[in-house]
Amino acid sequence: MIDTTKLLENKLFQERYIKANIAWYFSYLNGKRGLSRIYKVPYAALMKKFFLQKYFEKRVKNGIIDIPYLELVLTTKCTMRCQSCNNLMQYFSPSNQYSCTLEGIKKSLELLLSKVDSIARVRIIGGEPLLFKDLPQLVDYLDLQKKILTFDILTNATINFKDELVQRFKKSKKVRKISISDYRQAPNLKIPLKQESILKKLKENKIAFSYNTTDHWYDTEKIYKRGRSKEEIIKNYHHCKMPCVSLMTSEGENLKGKELAPNGAIFVCPISSSLTRLKGLDEFAGDFLNLDDDKERFFEFYTQDFYKACDYCRDFSKPYKKIPIAIQTNKVLKLEKED
Repeated sequence: MIDTTKLLENKLFQERYIKANIAWYFSYLNGKRGLSRIYKVPYAALMKKFFLQKYFEKRVKNGIIDIPYLELVLTTKCTMRCQSCNNLMQYFSPSNQYSCTLEGIKKSLELLLSKVDSIARVRIIGGEPLLFKDLPQLVDYLDLQKKILTFDILTNATINFKDELVQRFKKSKKVRKISISDYRQAPNLKIPLKQESILKKLKENKIAFSYNTTDHWYDTEKIYKRGRSKEEIIKNYHHCKMPCVSLMTSEGENLKGKELAPNGAIFVCPISSSLTRLKGLDEFAGDFLNLDDDKERFFEFYTQDFYKACDYCRDFSKPYKKIPIAIQTNKVLKLEKED
């Protein structure tokens, strides 16, 4: 049985789990759908200061699991091939792509929801999630799950929103926003952008969105196994601590070590989930949360600071280098050190 007192004393657990949940609830209470629009006092700030910390710690002591933020990876297929994609789509060839099915993602989510009590925020990602043909049906499914509090979707604005999908978003009570990336300043992008027609539809139907405009990216650098010691890998994770965890189903013919997670798994970040698809589950045993694991493993996952996948990333103790956004490459990159 897990020692919840020791768990709550763990700084990493406080940061990744308790504070992450508090941050979401504060954002929600302080937003357009929150209570701050009802009360003239700063209700959200008072909740954050006097209530939420104790609330979530009490729930941990009672064995109640509240996942603060979960990404659903629907596919590694994308309409773009960005050289510095944070989710490593540039390393997938046509022969080793991952795409889940509606039945598969529902099966994994149902198993997950049978073990947790809430998921504050779900983000639908890819690749490009609009390539997932059953996206309207998935939106309906997420909207009906009482334990999922809100969800959103991230798109690169290269695919128009079909009316069917727009209507699903319009009637949904849980869609927080549509996040649209602005790639107009990409130096060598050839595929047409559809952001104007997308924005028009969202505005006409009063669907919340964010339009993410920037003139630069931060270089993720080449991804490859660097041969760090365990202590160095842990140190690198503590400099990164990416806030999201990513869910993938067990579907796909190219997944080696499939028996390790027959019903899907949760990974520490999208880089970790992509690496598992590229190199197999066996290569990263211990890195992921098997959805068949006991409930206690969910809490332990948020205290873990050693992930084999972290050996593949850049040195996060050093400053990022700014680069132009969405530089396209016409080749599949390899997980090897460049000469």
